[in-house]
Amino acid sequence: MAKVKISNAKIDTLLQAAGKAKIVKDYSIGKSKITTPDTHSIKITPLMSEIKEDGGEIVEHVKIRIDSISKNGSRESIREAINLAPNLDYTMSIPSLIDLNENQSLNLTKANPSYSIDVNFNYVSQDYDNLQLSIDEKNLNSAIDETTKDEVLNFKKRKGARISNFSRGDSMKNFVLHQGDVPKLDEKPYYIRTNVNDTIPGDLSVFLQKIQMFDETLNDYLASTKKEITVNRQNGTMVLEDKIKVYDLKNFFSSEIKIDLDNFYGINQSTASKMSHDLRKHLLKGYLKKASTIGFRTFKDILNGVECYKEAFAYSLEKFEDIETEATRIQNLFVPAGLDNARFIDTQVKYGKTYSLNCKAHYMVVGNSYKYENVRFVEEDGITYALADVINTPSIIIKPMNLFSAKKNIIQPPPVHPQITFRTENNSSKEIQIYFSPTKTDLESNFITITEQDEIQQEMMTKFFKDRDSFRFESLSESGLFETFRMSSPPKSYQDFANSKLSETRMAFSTGDAILRDFVSPNTDYYYTFRQINQKGLVSNPTRVFKVRLVVDADDSKVIVEDYNFPKQVLYQPRVDFKSLVQIRPSIDQTLFNEMQDALFNKNSLKGTLDKLKLGASTTPVWGRKIKLRFKSKTSGKILDVNIDFNLRKNKTKEEF
Repeated sequence: MAKVKISNAKIDTLLQAAGKAKIVKDYSIGKSKITTPDTHSIKITPLMSEIKEDGGEIVEHVKIRIDSISKNGSRESIREAINLAPNLDYTMSIPSLIDLNENQSLNLTKANPSYSIDVNFNYVSQDYDNLQLSIDEKNLNSAIDETTKDEVLNFKKRKGARISNFSRGDSMKNFVLHQGDVPKLDEKPYYIRTNVNDTIPGDLSVFLQKIQMFDETLNDYLASTKKEITVNRQNGTMVLEDKIKVYDLKNFFSSEIKIDLDNFYGINQSTASKMSHDLRKHLLKGYLKKASTIGFRTFKDILNGVECYKEAFAYSLEKFEDIETEATRIQNLFVPAGLDNARFIDTQVKYGKTYSLNCKAHYMVVGNSYKYENVRFVEEDGITYALADVINTPSIIIKPMNLFSAKKNIIQPPPVHPQITFRTENNSSKEIQIYFSPTKTDLESNFITITEQDEIQQEMMTKFFKDRDSFRFESLSESGLFETFRMSSPPKSYQDFANSKLSETRMAFSTGDAILRDFVSPNTDYYYTFRQINQKGLVSNPTRVFKVRLVVDADDSKVIVEDYNFPKQVLYQPRVDFKSLVQIRPSIDQTLFNEMQDALFNKNSLKGTLDKLKLGASTTPVWGRKIKLRFKSKTSGKILDVNIDFNLRKNKTKEEF
């Protein structure tokens, strides 16, 4: 399982000298990794460790011995290595998530860290799309609003249709979505669904939801002052330096920050009494104490490179207008971490708009804060070494980490090619009946263009679905509109149909199906292909090409339908017959018959005149001559001579004899 490694950029110089620190090392051009030093100049030996509880907090007192192993040895090298300033250590790793949209062929389970982002369409209402242009996303119908499909489609006729909510103001700028069932999700016109599975347990989040303390903790985390730390982040073959702001969970117990209901929409949307609030804080303090006990790393663990204990607190999805800047930020969506995948359902999006999404995980990390004290040197048997005390305490923070970024475009996918049926009446009619019906499925495919107008759709789909080798096609429940192309000669490609559009067909009433009555010439071959057009004017790929013949006799008619395949283009020809390249025959002036010949005048019969007649109008007739043709190869120089006798044969009838 690929992992992203995170270490503090500020390095403990004593651990570095001992070869135990996490440093960044370049190992190839443009490649680096987080690792430990190759060499060390001192040796650290823990002599004694005692863990106590001081004021309800765990404290480890450690006595260590520091030996210099460099040739220059002793006091100076130890003094240079040791720094008495406090050290923080939040070394950890998180899974590198697999994009399921790009790796659909992989057989993944819940144990595999992954994510996916999909735009889902149930139906389209042009009136709703026009209305929401003037409404901020945060005031649009949200995932928790029980709006019906009828309200969206017919809001102009219905008073009090719940398609927007201005009374919430800016409260949904920070919007917490619960992980239960979304009410009537199929009633929403369209939405973005984001699933995140990083396989890190979310016990803290589950506990906070159980004691109804999640909103208060998240609000304080967002609103309080944080400390900035610099970390090294290794993802793949590159290490980058990030500045992140972390939240010390101890500060929550002394915080008096109230939930900002004007800019925060939580799970409960209620304010507890002070007594209830204090009681739940006390329960949370007990949970963190237990977590710090279980996840506490001793100083020996730090020396051995043991990573921090962590739990998932929440996931966030920042939504921007196309480009990620503070000015283009629209909303910050949150979901509590849990025992299963985190799921974002965002219905507060507009048709035709491009959104940038940045997903973060917010982890509770049990790190360490430690410092060296009381450094003294000892001379023993001619050896100089140092003794020092280490005061090591747990440091519990909430640490945000970027998981992935993506862009999503809210456009209805083009439909799948329609289903076609041909029929005719059994009454010698010259009419073909063509029945259209939508193909109710979705699929991935390349887009096949026919007309020049299709190039515009190709560009739009490429922009909206960039970084994809193919496009998504899906037929929604909507009024059916179908294109018919017809040719009377065999096409060589779909582009041959460009100027052969026969009609657009839609029924007068609302239905997904349609019928076209086409009048044709009997016993003649026609070539058809068809497409469906959705409400946004996007066309499907064409159907296969049908070769259709209406066979009509005196009292009966039937339609014969065959699949037609385009002729295959000849890409190479290993052998060419000489006879297919050369044609030898008399020219037209050698074969014309002159009806003004003297032998034909004043004749009622050709008897006795055939020998006197000549063929051809040329002054130098070829008949009776021998001609040599010479062919010479340009590559080998070989010569081929062909001798031809041109003889004129006159076939005499019985009358001539």
